[in-house]
Amino acid sequence: MKKIVILVAVLAALVLAGNLALKSEQVQEAVLTRFVTAIASGSGAPATEDALRVYVCGSASPLGRTDQAQACLAVITPEHFYLFDLGAGANRTLSDGNLPMRRLKGVFLTHFHSDHIAEIYEANLASWVQGRAVPLRVLGGEGVETLVEGLNTTYQFDRAHRAEHHGEAMLPPALGILAAVTVAPGIAYQDGDLKITPYQAEHPPISPALGYRIEYKGRSVVISGDSNVNEVTVSVSDGADLLLHDALSVPAVSLMSQVFGENGRERVSKIMRDVLDYHASLESLIELNDKADVDRVAYYHLVPNPTNALFMAFFERNLPESYLIAQDRMWFHLPVGSDTIRVTEP
Repeated sequence: MKKIVILVAVLAALVLAGNLALKSEQVQEAVLTRFVTAIASGSGAPATEDALRVYVCGSASPLGRTDQAQACLAVITPEHFYLFDLGAGANRTLSDGNLPMRRLKGVFLTHFHSDHIAEIYEANLASWVQGRAVPLRVLGGEGVETLVEGLNTTYQFDRAHRAEHHGEAMLPPALGILAAVTVAPGIAYQDGDLKITPYQAEHPPISPALGYRIEYKGRSVVISGDSNVNEVTVSVSDGADLLLHDALSVPAVSLMSQVFGENGRERVSKIMRDVLDYHASLESLIELNDKADVDRVAYYHLVPNPTNALFMAFFERNLPESYLIAQDRMWFHLPVGSDTIRVTEP
């Protein structure tokens, strides 16, 4: 017991000493120099490995409290960098991963719900400031032109002020303007060795709603966006190395809806009931394990947001061995010429 007391006292003294040291200007500047050096010299994940890599920049759904960012996945190879959706908080997570924003080629949208589009312009700004060489493309279903036009109009003053402040040589105004590209199910988007094929997702009454299958040198990843599991899901996912799919706990959402209703919160109760029919249930995702040959399945865009161990327990029910629950800042590495999938925890 005496040793524990001494250890606690020593640790407390070290913390106090550290806090006092940070009041020194010289210490502040030395620590900041090391911190910025680490950021400036880093690139997120090793760029020398020829691999298809996925970074979870957002795993949460829009309603409920959570410290996780909303829907966002980054797909990276040595020559490619694309984002799939950009919900609120995603740019903070991208910054945490120290991703090479200057290399960002485009943002693929699954649909136009706010939690999938909220921070498109922030990513545009970050990549523009870091030296992106071409206009950032926003790729999505019919209607993406209207969305992009609205974003460009909304932020026209922001672009003008920044270009004037830093100079057009540093921030060419044309590179701050988003470019819309309409994609359709079944029509592949090819960028060298990277192939991205949209497919029709089931997220009624949302239309268009898309998912994407990404293929690179024999490795493959499927991103569902928001969708029920159906025959298209099975077909598109079959043979994939990794499936990242939205996931809803029917028992948790149903119980929450019931209790809110019983306590006079009918508006909240109805919204939760409405959510049940257009996200993939955990049961349907587990059944998918018997219908499609997928090496690894990761749940993301979790409904309800797992804010604590209790909620997480609902998602862990009957979880197959090859399944996992994605978290912000998690990496999936799929090396070319291999069947392995390395998962790096945040």
